Amino acid sequence: MKPAVCLFCLAVIWSLPSPAFAIQLHMGNEGIIVHQLGHIFFMLSMVGLMFTINSKKLTRQKGWRLIQYAALFFIFWNLNTLAAHFLDNQIAVVRIKTLSLSQMTIVSQSDSQLLAGIYYFLKLDHIWCVPAMVFLFSGLNCLLRDQVRRSDSAGG
Repeated sequence: MKPAVCLFCLAVIWSLPSPAFAIQLHMGNEGIIVHQLGHIFFMLSMVGLMFTINSKKLTRQKGWRLIQYAALFFIFWNLNTLAAHFLDNQIAVVRIKTLSLSQMTIVSQSDSQLLAGIYYFLKLDHIWCVPAMVFLFSGLNCLLRDQVRRSDSAGG
């Protein structure tokens, strides 16, 4: 067979739908504890990154400043996610109940609307995560452009 036909066949096979299994449930205590420890480790890493950027005075460069903002948003995201996991997986005071195909509700153990509202806000973790990723990408992009500019001026 010709290489183009083989490549086409591989592309067709890779594009066929299959289960993604993208959601991880934390049924036992071990799973959620390790997951929570991962969030704590990531959060502490971002704190360390912020201190490193500050101590080396890298914030003078726009790229590093943007990466520092990303680290701050990742810290907020981890705090948010730690709290949400604590409420639903560890102490199980809230749960999401499916009413129909298009409707869900948040049920708290004590029927507290305040707790349900707080949990709803905590589940909107993309409010922190998406800006963090945008800042990270923008910061890395700025650093790359600066590096290319320096190498062009040094070589030319």
